[in-house]
Amino acid sequence: MSSETISQSEAARRAGVSRAAIQKNLLSGRIVANGKRVDLASFDEWLAARKSMQEGVQPPLQPEVQPAAPVAAAAQQAQLGSPEGKEPFIQGLLPTAVAFQVEQNAKARLRQLEFDQKSGAVVEVSVVVAAVGKEYAGVRRKLLALPAEHAPSIHRCKTVADVQERLRVLITRALEELTADGDSNSGTAVS
Repeated sequence: MSSETISQSEAARRAGVSRAAIQKNLLSGRIVANGKRVDLASFDEWLAARKSMQEGVQPPLQPEVQPAAPVAAAAQQAQLGSPEGKEPFIQGLLPTAVAFQVEQNAKARLRQLEFDQKSGAVVEVSVVVAAVGKEYAGVRRKLLALPAEHAPSIHRCKTVADVQERLRVLITRALEELTADGDSNSGTAVS
């Protein structure tokens, strides 16, 4: 890691992004931090990779709206074929240059998604569903076991208020145990 650093605000200004975007990349490890400051060498590497990935993937700006008469004339000329050698206009299809830009943009998004998956910034839905399902099953199993395990102590209660208090304590304890179990699973539990 180099000894040169810049502030997060300066990094955001140089990259043309928000300070929050810089912080997000610091948290994900794409940019290295030196305390609260940004390591200049890692920032330059990130910025170069970012620029190379985004180069040429943005579609061109939409042309200005033309008056009705020139548009009709251009459409008629496109139907007959363009004498200037331009691409003919076909209703519903994109010109080749725009289609290429859209394709490049989609490829860049896929590369970003692959990078985010490898860095752990995103997770497959099935993994989250499995983790949540496992936690819900544990809660259900623990709560359904309460009556069988604690029926004798509940039976000894004299009033409805005593029963309610005993159940509240038992349920609270069971949920706290489940929370503690989730913490010990090294992050596999969904909180």
